[in-house]
Amino acid sequence: MVHELFIVLMAIVAVSFLLSGIDDFFIDAFYWTRLLYRKVFLGRAIRPVRQQVLCSIPEKWTAIWIPAWHENEVIDKMVAHTIECLNYQNFDIFVGTYPNDPLTQGAVDSVSLRFPRVEKIICANPGPTNKADCLNWIFQGMLLAEKRKGIRYEIVVLHDSEDIVHPLELKLFNWLIPRKDMVQLPVIPLERPAKFWTAGTYLDEFAENHLKDLLVRERLAKVIPSAGVGTAINRVVLDEMAAQRNNQLFNLNTLTEDYEFGAAFSRLKRTGILAQFTVARTQTVVRGWWRKRKEIRVVRERVAVREFFPDTFRLAVRQKSRWVLGISLQGWKNLGWPPGFWIKYMLYRDRKALYANVVNALGYIVILYWLVNVAMYGWGRGPTLVESRWVGDVILADTFLMVHRLVQRFVSVARISGWGQAFLSIPRSVVGNAINFVATAVAVKQFFIAERSGKQVEWKKTAHVFPSAAQLMEHRRRLGDLLLENRLINLVQLRTALLAQQREGIKLGEVLTQLGYISEEDLLAVLGRQMAVPFGSIDYRSVDQIWLQKFPRETAETLLALPLHASTGVLEVACADTAVPGIKNQLEQLLGCPVSLRLASPSDLRVAISNAYLSRDGQASSLLGELLLETQVITKLELDRVLEVQKISGRRLGEILQDLGLISPEMLAEALQKQQLSQSMSRA
Repeated sequence: MVHELFIVLMAIVAVSFLLSGIDDFFIDAFYWTRLLYRKVFLGRAIRPVRQQVLCSIPEKWTAIWIPAWHENEVIDKMVAHTIECLNYQNFDIFVGTYPNDPLTQGAVDSVSLRFPRVEKIICANPGPTNKADCLNWIFQGMLLAEKRKGIRYEIVVLHDSEDIVHPLELKLFNWLIPRKDMVQLPVIPLERPAKFWTAGTYLDEFAENHLKDLLVRERLAKVIPSAGVGTAINRVVLDEMAAQRNNQLFNLNTLTEDYEFGAAFSRLKRTGILAQFTVARTQTVVRGWWRKRKEIRVVRERVAVREFFPDTFRLAVRQKSRWVLGISLQGWKNLGWPPGFWIKYMLYRDRKALYANVVNALGYIVILYWLVNVAMYGWGRGPTLVESRWVGDVILADTFLMVHRLVQRFVSVARISGWGQAFLSIPRSVVGNAINFVATAVAVKQFFIAERSGKQVEWKKTAHVFPSAAQLMEHRRRLGDLLLENRLINLVQLRTALLAQQREGIKLGEVLTQLGYISEEDLLAVLGRQMAVPFGSIDYRSVDQIWLQKFPRETAETLLALPLHASTGVLEVACADTAVPGIKNQLEQLLGCPVSLRLASPSDLRVAISNAYLSRDGQASSLLGELLLETQVITKLELDRVLEVQKISGRRLGEILQDLGLISPEMLAEALQKQQLSQSMSRA
């Protein structure tokens, strides 16, 4: 009786595998055919946009929404990193918190003191409600902020409190919107060591879903679901949906509000795309089996959202059960089957997880039963599970489709994370199937309990982890990457400079300028954009001398920093290295007021510090350049030119004036005599 049951189960599993495999094979075939067509026939016609084009477009005001419930351990780190990382100026961050979550509120208050662009929104209802409710309250808070600031946010971006944003993310959104109504960035889980099998399954699945499946969906259905993170929305569409939904943008009756929000775009005849944009990045790799050597290579990095996903079986089930419940069950209930063949087909693919995850588990049970029979009776002996020829043919087809599926996953993972993770994706598929089966069982149970009781399913959020400072450095764009992108240096020059940097132990920027590969001005411009701070040369004559009394010259020379002038209660300070840990806090303590940093070159700062403090001490008239300017021997333009040469060369001012033919030796001697007389009178 048991054996007959497994014969029937074998046939059911074989047919189910065949149907699901054909479905996946179609997606793969469409993707690769389209990719080949674009390369062969449209290769020259399709030119990727350059980073310079992204940066040249005027910035639209952008609002970043982050819902936060019990996120006190990560929210301040995530917000601070986002602000410091983004290559964008016109944006504000709105963090949604709850009245009964004081720890998260405290973390948001702390980071908002450092960064005024952070706005804390407090939901009306105690938490946890659900993510949709929190987002709706953030929307209302943004409307109030617009009235208070007198601006309008034209782009809204959704993020979670564990996201690592890409520096060019907002630039890309700014370029695509409003031509596109919704833009979704790929979400790529952070790579973990081989022992983190559970976390690795997310990398395997997202590699296919976000770099292949969504592209096919975009092409066929003309719309894609939002991932809830890395999603940018045209404000015009938000206002349209708010008017239709009585200001309730997101559905409160689902745990995957982002999925349903994206599905609503098809009803509004709006377009959504998966953005694909890559930038050049340098990467240090170790070569050789016996004699290890480091080499630098240039790779193409995707503009994507990176984050850590759960690394334990229990937490993965908790998160994925919410996805299955929201997408497959609540999505089916709330959305039904909208008109349009391709839309129906894509919804079917979302909902087939309800049976595919169960069938995969049944397949393992059948294989286990077959292995027991082989162990008991030997190979080719004992009762067979395949009594019909057609079942055998289906199993052969299933075997081909299974190998094809593993190859597709291997290729997808290798494209974003290398061969090591790609090989691990093959055995990890067993772990992934086990997680998906348990998550499906939990989701079905939660759904029917909620339907019977009439209560909403409780929002059981995932515990989030944000990378450490060392881990973030792996994803922060380096100076060499930016210089390569802007074509200020080439790869050979970068390799030479990095080798010199390792020998001499100084900063890369200093090496590049010493080797003559880049000017100090170009280096300063790139560093300023990288750190999102103002940059440029400074004029010591514009320094407010009141602040020099509070800032000793020795301190200024040690820190290579110079206070300039105050505006609206914030003092601007020129600094040679704004990336020094704690430099901003140290300057605020020394000066006793809030400061904003301005980037200046070390040589420019040394000259400015010397001249500013001489001027403070009443010796302005004793400066040689000032004396020549007062006596009209040289013009201000000529003096600025000479000071620029002095800043670069470090030579004496009189020597430069003579070399440039601006004064004669006799005129220099007379000016020096006057300078000495002025200094003696000052001392008297």
